[in-house]
Amino acid sequence: MRQAGPCFLNRLTYICPVKKACLFILFPMLILNASFIEVFKMPKLVSHFLRHHELDKRIGVLDFIAMHYLGQDIDDDDQKEDMELPFKKLECPTIIHLAIPAGKITIQKASSVLIADQNRSIQKYLHSNPEQGTFFKPPRA
Repeated sequence: MRQAGPCFLNRLTYICPVKKACLFILFPMLILNASFIEVFKMPKLVSHFLRHHELDKRIGVLDFIAMHYLGQDIDDDDQKEDMELPFKKLECPTIIHLAIPAGKITIQKASSVLIADQNRSIQKYLHSNPEQGTFFKPPRA
């Protein structure tokens, strides 16, 4: 049996953080039914956080999230930039259909009854009647 060398361990330490990062990105999308466009807005979130951190060094990540997502926003005249952050305004183009299952449906075959008429033949009903004329008539003068 071959032992795992340092190359395997290097790959494992690289793959685990990548899987965690993918989990943190894809899990909110799954839960919130958000689109990929929100994930592509993540660089705006980072740059906006860095801008706030430059203005006030005491603002941490949790303070920033509380400020922008939990309604404790300070008046800093960047409302337009705040609304461009990911998951700030969710657009959900999904249509939800409500289907209520019906009870047991039974379909019965209709019974056919043939009534024989002595005066009229069945052939008269199956074919057009030449006595009535044609459906399309030329205009009369």
